[in-house]
Amino acid sequence: MAVIEGFDFFPVHCDGDGKIQSSDELRALTSAVQQRQPSDVIFIAHGFRNDENDASGLYSGFLQTFGANLNRTEFAAVKARRFVVCGIFWPSKAFKESFDEGAVQNLDDRDAEKREVRRRLEELKATDACEEQRPKIEKALKLLDTVDGSTAAQDEFVTLVLSLLDDAELDATEGLQKVREQDGSRLLELLEKPLFLPTVPKVKDADDEGGALGGIAPVFDNGGEGGTQGIRSVFGSIFGRIGQFLNLTTWYLMKDRSGKVGAGAGAEAVRAVRAVAPAIKVHLVGHSLGGRLMASCAKALAEEGTHKVDSLTLLQAAFSHYGLSSTRKENTPGFFRAVIDKKVVRGPLIATYSAKDTVVGKAYAIMSRLANDNTRAVGDKNDEFGGIGRNGSQNAPGSIVEPLHQVGAPYAFSAGVIINLDGSQGLITNHGDVRSANVTYAFAWVVEGT
Repeated sequence: MAVIEGFDFFPVHCDGDGKIQSSDELRALTSAVQQRQPSDVIFIAHGFRNDENDASGLYSGFLQTFGANLNRTEFAAVKARRFVVCGIFWPSKAFKESFDEGAVQNLDDRDAEKREVRRRLEELKATDACEEQRPKIEKALKLLDTVDGSTAAQDEFVTLVLSLLDDAELDATEGLQKVREQDGSRLLELLEKPLFLPTVPKVKDADDEGGALGGIAPVFDNGGEGGTQGIRSVFGSIFGRIGQFLNLTTWYLMKDRSGKVGAGAGAEAVRAVRAVAPAIKVHLVGHSLGGRLMASCAKALAEEGTHKVDSLTLLQAAFSHYGLSSTRKENTPGFFRAVIDKKVVRGPLIATYSAKDTVVGKAYAIMSRLANDNTRAVGDKNDEFGGIGRNGSQNAPGSIVEPLHQVGAPYAFSAGVIINLDGSQGLITNHGDVRSANVTYAFAWVVEGT
């Protein structure tokens, strides 16, 4: 056990298959719950990261401002409660928003771009490919010498790399099936054209249906007056396009892995705590792909019909904005809709989002481009492949949309509905901006409502 910002903190490390690596870690958590009889346990999960220090920094920063908020007079009753915190550590990767980040400095240097692609493929082979997949990635590495100018080599290369996702369990709104249906050379060709993301939200229309969020300002392909953010998808060579394709492959890999960890290790940890303390209040908090992890955890518990949780907080979550919908498309519910329909969350369920979240926006924009061959801006609430961390939940009748509040402006959270908190007006300025006092002030009100 460690003490982080005044909170008893118990790490639980998980492997890529969703299993808890050390039974001793889980035993330490449950023993502390038995012996200290806390009133609340907070399970918190990170998203993309470079190393364990990144995840620890998220947890420390979040708990620091949360603890400071508990000293406010409106939370006197909450501060009197006794908390333990369980930090989930899972093998995610850092997500490169664009191929110019990292080793490549001279974007005209094709050899440098090629070396960077080779390095990343070697890393995928070593850390993410199973024994059966490694020969395919090795073959893809050999094709790097022939992909330039050869559509046949490009087609084969993309197919080989996508074999890493053969066992991925992702819903249709993640676009993977539509990506697979196209020739690899066509996918790489689509990544040559620039994408532009709309960033300026407008006021919600009075006649918007329940669960729909405010629209997005007009988009101009030249990045002009519409308040857009450009995505430079390629930098002069086939290897720049392959770099973007590897970004997307990594995104899909991490999405699938986060779901396995949530449904496996996350749900196991909740069950274990509930077994020794049936009355304890359980709060699930997830940032980015950690939001998908916690939604997967809640979904697994919903399917069992037991072990309900008391709150769910999604911070710039990286899953489809239709994930919690009642009717996504063709009258099918969202991938995580069982969390709502089976009422697995007793108290508040909040989801922060921001039009300034370019990580979620870019990844889903690229997905949409490859799935639909769009040439204009994509990624907003009207996109089939938009993300909840950018647009909030869509097609969820009865859900609530309101601005994220500044500290001192109270909330009145209801149970049984999705509460979308819009941080676009300067309170959430980027994908990682979830440790601020304004964000944890909302979470303090979530806890207060349980």
